[in-house]
Formats: sequence, C-alpha cells, structure tokens
Amino acid sequence: MPPRQTRAPTTDNLLPPILDLLAPPSPNPYSAHQKALTTVARIASSAPAVAVEICFATARELLKLGEGGSGVELGVRGLGILEGTAEDMDEKTRAAITQLLALTPSAGPWRKKLADAAIKYSAHAGECPSGDPALQHYIGELYYKDRQFAQAESHLLASHKRDSAITLAEMLFEWSEKGTLDPGPYAVRGVLPYLTHQPPSILPAASFLSHFLYLLSSPTTAFSKSGGFTTTHPSPADAPFPSILVTASPTLNFLQLAIITIQRAPAVGVSGVQARGTDGGVGREWEALVHRYRRVCGAKGVLAQNEVLEAIAQISTNVFLIPPPRGQQPDMLQNLMGMFGGGGR
Repeated sequence: MPPRQTRAPTTDNLLPPILDLLAPPSPNPYSAHQKALTTVARIASSAPAVAVEICFATARELLKLGEGGSGVELGVRGLGILEGTAEDMDEKTRAAITQLLALTPSAGPWRKKLADAAIKYSAHAGECPSGDPALQHYIGELYYKDRQFAQAESHLLASHKRDSAITLAEMLFEWSEKGTLDPGPYAVRGVLPYLTHQPPSILPAASFLSHFLYLLSSPTTAFSKSGGFTTTHPSPADAPFPSILVTASPTLNFLQLAIITIQRAPAVGVSGVQARGTDGGVGREWEALVHRYRRVCGAKGVLAQNEVLEAIAQISTNVFLIPPPRGQQPDMLQNLMGMFGGGGR
C-alpha cells in the first residue's frame, strides 16, 4: 500500500474553517480562538508564514467583534513566530501589524501588550535597535489621538523621524495647555532626549524645537500675549534653523543655542586632547553656555533639576569629550520623561 501523502498546509484550506466560526448570525469567538491556536501550534515550525497569516487574520476578525484579549493573544503569537524567522519586516507585514493596532481597544492593557510585542519584533527584524521608526511613529500617533501623552512620548522619541518630532511638538504644546503653563520643561522633554543619543540626533531636535516655537508664537497663546517673544537674531550659516528667537524663557533660549553648539562639536574619532586644543575648543563654549543659563534660570529653574543636569553631563561627556564626574550614570531618557509625571489630558 503506497504511503499516504500529506498536503502542505495552506491558508486556503486551514483558515476558512476558523473564520466560519466567527461568521454571523452566531459567531463563536471562543471556539475560533482555540481552533486558531491549535492549528498554529501544529504548523508553526513547518509553515511559519501560513501560521502567521492565520494568527493575523483570525486576530483581525476577533478584534472587530470586540474580543480584545483573544485578538491580541493571537497577534502576539504571530509576532513571536515572525521573530523566530530570519526575514526582515516588509511593507505588507508592517501594514498587517498597524491594522491590528488600530483595531485594538485603547482601554485596558491590550494595545500596550500588542505594541510592545510589535516593537520587539521590529527591533529584531530591522536595522534599528529601538524598533522600526515608522512603526514607532504610528504607535505614538495612536496614543496621542487617545490623549495618552506619556505613552505617545516614548514612541515618538524612539522613532527619530522628523515627522515624529513635529508630532511630538504638537502634543507637548497641547500638554502645556498651549503655552499657558511654563513651556520650558515641555521643550526640554522634546529636545534633550534627542541630544543624549550617540551621535546626537540634531535634525529631530531642531525640527521639534522649531515647530514648538512656531506654535508658541501664535498671537493667541498666553506666552505671546505676555510678551514671551522679544526679538530675533540670525543663526550661523550652518545652523539647523534660520534664526534664533529670543524669548522671555531662558530655557527656550538655552535649547536653541545648545542645538547650534552641539552641531559644532568635535567629529567622531577626535580625541579629548585634540578637541580641547589650546583654548578649550567648542567644549569650553558648551561649558560656558551651560554655566550661564544655569545661573540665569536660578536654583529652582528647569535647568537646575537633577534629570536635566544628568542629561547635560552626558552630553558634555559623550559629545564634547569632557571627563564625567565620578558616580554612576543613570538612565537619562527615563529620568527626563519622568520630570513632571505621566498620563494624558
């Protein structure tokens, strides 16, 4: 008797029986969820692409029915299978992931669980250790639309895209009650995290600050009405923005000058001795800038806060090759993001 031939698993023969369980008028989400999990467990090692498609397709239909837990579980399962393959993330996969994220309810833990799994997979499958920039941007925008500002902030910062920096500026401007609150701490949150990267991310930092100042300069904002903008000065020829806006906020003035100074920092590979030269080099200008604005802002100003001082010290060491003070180096990004609490409005 000839051996029985086994058909290769395909979505055409495995997916329809699962989706039939979700068809109206009497969908059975529990049975569909269990059948999908059983099917995927059987074929995940031999046909991972089919297993992922079953996970994502079933997850989509479950999420449409409001089954957040079951849908996200299958989505995370599919991402785990993808992570075990050697394939890079393509546009089709990114689109499938963003569709699942859009369908996931914002209330409860489900969106965060799926978003974390998606970023973890994209970091494994792509070239960016912090996760796919486009995916980070998409997740940040989702949280922003749901007014979950603290969650949105981390993803928009991690994207490093210019568009993400502009969205971050709009969100932090809104978070500052459109300039009614002191805009300085909000601007710090949008600039310093970019500058503490190695090498510093000048373009998103400058894009954020330019757009934040543009929003703040509207004649309808409390900051503008109170004389917050005083004059302008032309920037150096190679500066990332055409002019420096002198404001009533020493913090905003410092951040503009900080970006310009950091852009002139020693090139990668230059030694500390070479960078300092005989006159202290740009590092000396940086130290003078920090000292001046710490004095102007005062002991209670945002530039005197420990989190900001730690970030400035990191920039001094990593960018200007100034020896660091003794002691343990903390997590700069987390400290900056914790400056004035989490949550959205």
